[in-house]
Amino acid sequence: MKIWMIIAGLAFCLAAPLYSQEGEADKLNNAMSAALDVLYLDAYQEYSYEQRQAAVKVLLEDNYDLTVIIRRALARNWRLMSAQEQVRVTDLIERLIVKAYIEGMAGQERPEIDCGKTIEITDKRIEIPVVIRFPSGKIFNVVYRLGRLQSGWQIYDIVGEDISMVSNYRQQFDDHFRKGNGQELIEKLEDLLNKGELDASTKL
Repeated sequence: MKIWMIIAGLAFCLAAPLYSQEGEADKLNNAMSAALDVLYLDAYQEYSYEQRQAAVKVLLEDNYDLTVIIRRALARNWRLMSAQEQVRVTDLIERLIVKAYIEGMAGQERPEIDCGKTIEITDKRIEIPVVIRFPSGKIFNVVYRLGRLQSGWQIYDIVGEDISMVSNYRQQFDDHFRKGNGQELIEKLEDLLNKGELDASTKL
């Protein structure tokens, strides 16, 4: 996984669903900061690895419908799974995002997050550019794409360094379902969760 995909977990799992686009960039910035707090604030220093994962997952589940972006990544393959498989796959991907986020930030100094001005594409689509700066000098540019649904503004894609997260994983899901099925995908995701670390070579 590329570093931008890891950092993307800071916010794409935490954006609050609101109908008004006003102030959405500020809310995104606050959400990213909340995720970073779990790793860097003294209040969380006594947390175990599992407790940190649980804290970030709670933020995810309380504030964002991750199914939106997961279903977009799976596309037509979503319908090839049973209802039980859909639930299990969603849960496993959520857990992988949390794992990648925590492992990806290990040993890193806290980055600075700068959410730019919201760009209105249409009355139902907006984009928020984000610059992530690490003390080491590394800089990553990410664009969050949000759509207005009945549940409010939801992130439907993340573009980092001109690479779409949805397109990247859709290709991997398409490759899997050409010969595999839902149960085999579950087994593959479970294997990833049991790996020692998720790194740049990790594939779904």
